[in-house]
Amino acid sequence: MSLIELHDVTFQYGTQPDDEYAVNDIDFSIEEGQFVGIVGQSEAGKATLCRLISGQIPHFYHGELSGTVTVEGNSTVESTVGELSKKIGFVFENPYDQLTGATSTVLEEVAFGLETHGLTRDEMRDRARESLAAIGVEDLADRNPMQLSGGQCQRVAIASVIAMQPDVMVLRQPTAQLDPEGTEEVFDVVGSMNDDGYTIVMVSQEIERLVPHLDRLVVMDDGKIQFDGRPDDVLVRAIEEGLPIPVPVPVEIGHRLRDAGIIASDEPIPVTESGCLSELRHVGNRQRFDSKTDGGRSASPSDEPLDETADIVLNDLHHQYPSGVKALRGVSFSLDDGCVCLIGQNGAGKSTLVKHLNALLEPTEGVAYIRGADTTEHTTAELAHEVGLSFQNPDDQLFHSTVEEEIRYGPRNLGFDDERVAETTEQALSLLGVEERRNENPYDFGEPWRKRVAVASIVAMDTPIVVLDEPTSGQDAPGYKRLGHAVDTLVERGKLVVVITHDMDFVREHADRTVLLAEGQVIADGDTRTVLGDAETLARSNVHPPTVTRLSLELGVGSVLSVDELLDAVDASTGGASPSN
Repeated sequence: MSLIELHDVTFQYGTQPDDEYAVNDIDFSIEEGQFVGIVGQSEAGKATLCRLISGQIPHFYHGELSGTVTVEGNSTVESTVGELSKKIGFVFENPYDQLTGATSTVLEEVAFGLETHGLTRDEMRDRARESLAAIGVEDLADRNPMQLSGGQCQRVAIASVIAMQPDVMVLRQPTAQLDPEGTEEVFDVVGSMNDDGYTIVMVSQEIERLVPHLDRLVVMDDGKIQFDGRPDDVLVRAIEEGLPIPVPVPVEIGHRLRDAGIIASDEPIPVTESGCLSELRHVGNRQRFDSKTDGGRSASPSDEPLDETADIVLNDLHHQYPSGVKALRGVSFSLDDGCVCLIGQNGAGKSTLVKHLNALLEPTEGVAYIRGADTTEHTTAELAHEVGLSFQNPDDQLFHSTVEEEIRYGPRNLGFDDERVAETTEQALSLLGVEERRNENPYDFGEPWRKRVAVASIVAMDTPIVVLDEPTSGQDAPGYKRLGHAVDTLVERGKLVVVITHDMDFVREHADRTVLLAEGQVIADGDTRTVLGDAETLARSNVHPPTVTRLSLELGVGSVLSVDELLDAVDASTGGASPSN
């Protein structure tokens, strides 16, 4: 008998139409000690599958359930939530759905669930500290959970589940709000738990980081399991059949080298960066590829004078919160056009910075000018005509009962006439691909779709400056592509688009300029190729170049920003085999 078994399972939420099902005819089992990854488009059934495994369905989510779900032979329907919680730990996509709100320190938050385990106070404290250390946030132990950044909250939520030491860990997009360092730590910790015998089920769009740990990769689509098998086999099938899931760069490169005949087609495709690097060194000229490069120019902050006519001018901006945390320490730069990405680890000051752009926060020292206006002399409502800000968490932003009402609210609130409200609403609906869902309630959507609605509601305001906080976190491949297209389109329309992101692939594909922050200061600022090619400076904020750039730096061919550029370099070294075509 398998540890977890689903037999002929179909489930329909109470909010779904009669002819729609969240999952349909699922037969699926997981063996003890396996690491199973689940991927697929938004609303493919991934979250529902996790809820079935953990017993949240039917105990919290109600609807029509048929078939059987068992854990260690026991029906999840007949087991209590308390019984299931001792066997299965669940990490939510949104940490605010998981934190209790009933504790005053992070240490208390992580220890909260242990109170039901009959441990002594010292045992609970020790286990909580060990869990925080495992996830790299032991320094937050005495902080108030409600005063942390979104990424910090997610790490605390994960630590609180690790502390419970369940036999099975179910993680639903656990790294969606984390910086690259935090993401790596989560995968390392979860991978170590799997090595120690824990059974892991993880939903993630971070396929490149996920795949090296997996025993199995499951692809879901339209409520069904489409593929289930070895990760490399599944990913190659996904490429060949055009399935819309993100494909790791090493797999894409390996597949294209085989298509070009440079590598024999029966050779296994590497799924790790190190395996891909070895393969590229093998097919290339060793003399060319053996010397590393630093990628060119330094990405240190510019010492040029501020352009006082720019749309955004920050001059020696400082911000200290009432708790004493110094979030910004003398930030100075001017922004005028294009797509500008703000990068850096959680807590670097990115979100604090952009909240100064529409007077949600005021400087402790220094000044912020928006299109010539000192933000301290204007209200947030006044600055809303100049700056549209989409929050990291869409639930902080959405409040209407239909998509169209949500998107119409912003332009109507800015005083647009009916004709212009209708025009900008339609443009935003189309640009973000939500026009067919205009009459649906956003809170019936998964978080990735809610994010697209939140971005659309800002786009409809037609402000000259658009600020997006982590728009691609947790997005599936179509959503990622749609958001990238939206940013490019806004730039073509003459907007200044400022994007906070941990997604280095999004940065390399869309950013004209990249600003790196660490501990509230700008430590790199320049064109994206230069910044992403300066691995040493990036490391000061625990940020890594995107995979394709890391590969190019290791190969000694400079800083590249696309697979095509990298394969062109390989093409040149192999005498024109043209893997980039």
